[in-house]
This record gives sequence, structure tokens and C-alpha cells, in this order.
Amino acid sequence: MAALSRLQARIKENFHETTRDISLLTTGSTSSSAKYFDTATSDEKIKEISKLLDSRIEQEKLEGMKRIIAGMSKGRDMESFFAVVVKNVGSTSIEIKKLVYIYLLRFASTNSDLLLLSINTFQKDLSDSSPLIRSMSLRVLTSIRVPVIQGIVMLGLKKLVNDRNPWVRKTVAGGLAKVYSIDPSSLNQLIPLLQSLLSSHSPLTLGATLNAFLVICPDQLDLLHPYYRHICRLLVDADEWGQVVALQLLTRYARTMLEKPEGAGSTPPPRAQSSTKADPKQDESDDEFAGIDLDLAMLLHCSKPLFQSRNPAVVLGTAIMYYHLAPSGHASIGQENLVSPLLKLASTAEDESALMAWQVIGAIVEERPWLFADRFSSFFLHSSESSQVQIAKLKALATLVSATNVKAFLRECKQYTRFPNDQVAEEAVRAIGHGIQTQQEAKTAGLNLLMKLLKSPRDALVAQAVIALKSVILALPASTFSTETGTNPRRLVARLAKGLDAITHARARASVFWLVGQFAASEETAEGGLGWDGVAPWVPDVLRKGVKGFTEESEIVKLQILTLAAKVLALCPSTAKLQLLSQYLFMLARYDASYDVRDRSRFLHALLRGVRAEQKSLKAESSTDESEEDEDDDLGGVILRREQVRLVLLDRPNTAKEVSAAGTSEYEVGSMSRIIHKKLSGYEPVPEWTDDPTDYSLRESQVEHNKPVPSSFANHPPTPVQPAANHKEVSGGAQPPPVPIPQHLSSSFASITRSSTNSSPSGSLPMHTSTRGAKFKDLDKFLDSESETEEDEDEDNDSEDDR
Repeated sequence: MAALSRLQARIKENFHETTRDISLLTTGSTSSSAKYFDTATSDEKIKEISKLLDSRIEQEKLEGMKRIIAGMSKGRDMESFFAVVVKNVGSTSIEIKKLVYIYLLRFASTNSDLLLLSINTFQKDLSDSSPLIRSMSLRVLTSIRVPVIQGIVMLGLKKLVNDRNPWVRKTVAGGLAKVYSIDPSSLNQLIPLLQSLLSSHSPLTLGATLNAFLVICPDQLDLLHPYYRHICRLLVDADEWGQVVALQLLTRYARTMLEKPEGAGSTPPPRAQSSTKADPKQDESDDEFAGIDLDLAMLLHCSKPLFQSRNPAVVLGTAIMYYHLAPSGHASIGQENLVSPLLKLASTAEDESALMAWQVIGAIVEERPWLFADRFSSFFLHSSESSQVQIAKLKALATLVSATNVKAFLRECKQYTRFPNDQVAEEAVRAIGHGIQTQQEAKTAGLNLLMKLLKSPRDALVAQAVIALKSVILALPASTFSTETGTNPRRLVARLAKGLDAITHARARASVFWLVGQFAASEETAEGGLGWDGVAPWVPDVLRKGVKGFTEESEIVKLQILTLAAKVLALCPSTAKLQLLSQYLFMLARYDASYDVRDRSRFLHALLRGVRAEQKSLKAESSTDESEEDEDDDLGGVILRREQVRLVLLDRPNTAKEVSAAGTSEYEVGSMSRIIHKKLSGYEPVPEWTDDPTDYSLRESQVEHNKPVPSSFANHPPTPVQPAANHKEVSGGAQPPPVPIPQHLSSSFASITRSSTNSSPSGSLPMHTSTRGAKFKDLDKFLDSESETEEDEDEDNDSEDDR
């Protein structure tokens, strides 16, 4: 028993010693890291940090650094410990050094002077055996914004640009952009380093390298000639955000350097071709890619698997690239390939991503509605969607309306007007008005629907229905309306005027007064009403109501009441009652609190001088008012005749062009500037297709010649569906089999190797499918493994060259 007790005590002591760093003590503590985030004791621990960092015991220094990092993660200001922390950058403990570099990376830009004291240590760490230390030391060096040491930083970049580890080269790419921001004159020295990174065979460095290219020399696209096919080959295996940057850059390159394919742009495909399914035998023919630059076909083919990515930004970026580059009606790389992935993303993503996807879809529908013409039902609203998504779908739905789906469109919009959200209901009313203006078949049913909405108990719907009716009446000439009751424009305006008392929305009331003035003229002899010649019988009562409640109306309504009175005076100037009514109205407006109303009153009163003068001349023989004549004569200026005043006030605006151009934007599809209708910082339009494409031989280089040439190719596009765990096989070891591409492309791309069919787009499958994390439990071992696999690949390539 005694021996057993001693053995148990020894095992317990060894266990305590070996697990001290991770604090898996036998005291029952479940989480040792939680003590660093304990708010009750964190203030006391922070006071001891300086003492711990000055200690000679490595364990105490590690404890102090852990407290600092924990404080940083909680948002505390830990910059006051910078001088104490920087002294430990030369520690022999790898754990302490990692935490010190994490701290320095956070505060290096604001404490460059103190960092200069340890610059020798940073230079020494550039040769450290750990790739993480090499990477962190270079990041700290490039973060020191002091022009004096840029020569040392440049030496460090040149030293590590060909590092065996891709993670270190990725840090070098980020450092190039930092150096250029500090010293733009170093461009000539940075470009060779950038070219060396572009030739890297690891997809891990692609995103950072292209990002550095956009910072350093975004307009020198000719530098990408030797690396274009190489980038296309690595695109499918790059990290997700690197893929987004690559797609944007390659889109600009293709539009600037490659030949425009037949059918690219907003030209819809022939009806027979778009309705007929592609024949597999036709795909094998040599004419499948006729009229398409082979390098452009390669880009579209290599980027097509990115539609399967789980990152919404990658899917949107791929769709936008196909929108700008792909021809229409092509079986494998046509613009039609973007439809299904976009609709899938919009229907399955989270609210923010779904809204962005629907915004992009709406922009594409505005420019090329034929792409989504067969997916009309996909734009129907669902109650579970957010109001922003519903509004975006309604806008696209109104653009897709045609003679074949107009009945379903009106039926759906009628239901959407009953939605509890006022914004969605108003957008549905606007969609009905747009459908009436664009489709002849929707006029009768749509107008009846809008007139029924005038009786709705919801003020927002009534107001929007009035505004929609105003747009419809102005957009369509009177000759296109039926003469039946309810569809004639003058009768519609009369019905609106009849329900004026029930309309409370200011903008809607202003629209009614404006419409009454526009359709007040009548050539028939007045038999009913007040008997005003030249004016419809229902107009005087509308004017009376406006004058009676003039002081209680809003500013926009007052302006339209004044305009209505001026229009009626121009039509019927000889009526005494109208003159008295208008005189009273102008007197009220003269002393109104709004200066806009006062200005409008003075303007209209002066505009009607010619009308008044004409009436006085007709009554000159019977009676004259010399004082009033003198008052008008003293004003000076041009006096318009009655016909000219009618032309000024009653001229009907032409809104046909506005309706045809509704929804168009000057900004590119997929840009944030188009979504918010304002140019943002960093916005760059996609260049137009070049008229002088470059020769394809410029894109041939030694970067691709050292890759094995596949013996045969399949005749179908790649469909990568394998788990992301196979990514390790791609980066090192034996070369995987190539992705199948169309057979006729193999002759032109004999030196180009595609990615593996077993590899999948970065992020296209859940992360838990990968088994790589079970093998490596230490970051250094993981980074070293990347270096070893690349070394093995280089050895294999050298052995093949020797043969």
C-alpha cells in the first residue's frame, strides 16, 4: 500500500508539472483562462503587470503578458505598458515572444520611436526557425512608420519574399502595401518583389498579393500578362476574400486586354437558341467557343466552381464577373449561369446577405430583364422576409412584368397591398402604377384596383394610390384611354376631386389640386355647376374648398391651390365670382408665414397681368380703373397674353421618357454606389471593352511550363464537390489530376494545368469536414508542414527537369 501511495503521489506531481502551462491542475479548476477575464480581480491584476514583466522568472513574464492580452481583448487601454513589453521582445521563450509580437502589432503604429530601440531584435527574428516568428517580426517592422528605416524594411522584404513558407510570403505581400504607403518613391523596388509573389505556386498568397497589386500599381495591368493563366489556375483554391479581390481584378484585366466575345453585354440571345437545350455533341465540336477569346473562356471556366462557395461575397463577385464578361446564350459559360446561384443565395442567406443579393438581382433585372424572365415566380413575396427584402423584390417584380404574366402580377400586388407594413404596401401600389404605364393589358384592371384603394382606411395607401394615378394619367395620352366611364382621364380626375375630403396626406392632396388644374379646361358649354365657360362644372367647387381651408393646409398644398386659381383664371377670366375668389386667395397668400407661398403668390399675380389687362380693355368703354392701370404699368417687365399664360400654366409635361428610363443608374451593377445612389470613395467603373486586344502569346510564361501537362481532358465543366480536407494534397506531394476542361481548349492551353477535381472552392463546404486539424495541435508544426510540402513539390519538379 505504501508503494502504491508513493506512486500515486509521484504521478500526481508529474501531472501537475506537465500541465502547469495550461493550468489543468487537480484542484478542480475547469477553465484556467477564465481567471484573466474575471472583472472582480482584473483591476488588481493589472496593477501587478509591470512587476511581473520586470521579473527574471519566465513564468511570471508569461503571466504578465497573458493579463495584458486579456485586457486588450476586453477593450482596456494597455498602451501604457508599451515600454515594459518591448523590453521582452528578445525573450528566449517562444510563448512570451508570440504574445509580445501580438501586443506590438496592436500599438506599433503609434509608438514607432520606442520600437526603434529593438530593431536589431526584429532583424534577428527574420531568420528564426519558426515561421510564425518570422512573419510577426516582419509585420512589426513594416508597421514602424519611420522613413529612416525603410531601407532595413526593404532588406527584410527581399530576404523573405522567397521564403519557403507561404504564410511568411503572405506577410511580405501585406508589407509591400505598407511600404508603398510610407514611401511611394520605392515603386521600382517593390515591383520585382510583387512579380516574385505573383509567380508563387501557393494559393495562400494569392489574395494578399493581388491586394498589394491594387495598392501599388492598380493601373499597370500589363504586369499581369505572364501570370494571368497562373492566377486563373489558383483561383479556385485561394482563400475566400482573396477570391473576391481576384475576381474584381481579373474582370478589369479581361475588359482591358481581351477581345469582347460575341453576345456579351445587354444583347439577349436568339429566342430559338435560348429555348433549346444544349446538345452534348455540339459541345464537343470545335465551334462551341467560336468568337470567344480562349483566355476569357479559361477565366470563366475556372471561376464557375466559385458559384458553389459558401461565402456570399464570392458568389456575388462571380455573378458580377459573369455579368460583365460572359456572352449570352452560351451553354457552359453564358450569362445565364449566374441566375440560379444568385436566386439560391438570395433565398437561403441571412437577412443582410439576402438583401444585398436581391439588390444585385434587381440591378441586373433593370439592365437585362430577359435573364430572369423565366423566374418570375421566384420574386413573389413571403411573410417571413424582412421589409427591405420585400421592397427589393417588388421593384424587380415590376420590371419583369410582361403581357404573359400581367394578370399574375396584378393578382400578387393586390395581395401585397394588404401587408401590414406601410412601406411594402406603398411599394406594391407603385408597382401597380408602373405596370399600368408599361403594359397595355393592365390599364383597365390596374386603374380599377387603384380607384378601389382610394377607399382604403389606411392613409398611406390612399396617398400612394393618388400619386400613382397622377403618374399614370400624365404618362399615357388621353387617346389611349377608353371612353368608358372610369377609364377616361378627365373622369378619373373628377372622381379623385370628389373624394378630396377623405384624402389627408399632404402630397396626395397637392397632387389632386394639380390634376384638377391640368384637366380643368372644357370646350363644352357649361350647363351645370356655376356656369363658368371654358371650365369643367366640378372645378369651381374644388377651388372653393381649397380657398376655404387655405390657412389650415400644408405648404405644398397651398402652392398647388394658388396654381389652380391661376389656371382657372387663365381659362375663364371674365367671371366676376372667380375674380373675387382669386383676389381673396392672393390676399391670404400675401401674408402667409411661408416665404415660398408669398413668392408663388407674387409670381402668379404678375404672370396674370396680361389676362387682367385684356379684360380691362374689353370693358374700357363701359368702365376703367386708372389707378389699377397705373399700378400695373409701373411694374415694368414683359406682359404675356392670355394664350401665352395658358401655355405656361397648362402645358402638359412629357413623362414618357422618364417612365422608360425609370430605375436606371449611372453606377455599375453590384457596386454600393448604385445601391445608395451616391458615388462613394473608392468607386471605379468597369472599363469598356478594348478595341485593340493584346496578343495571347503575352500570357505564356515559364510560370506554367514547369507544371505537368495533362494527357487528356473531358468535355464538361468542372464540378468540384469534394471536402476541403483534400486541400493538403493540392499544396504538396504528388501532383493531383487536372480539372477536366473542354477538349478543344487543351491544344491552346497545353502548358496550363488546372486545379484538382478533388479540390473545392475555399469555403464551399463546412469546416468540420476537414480532418487536418486532428493531426496538428501546434501552430508552428502546421506552418512547418506547409513549408515541407512545398519543398517536396520543388524537389519533384527538379527531378523531372533532370530527367
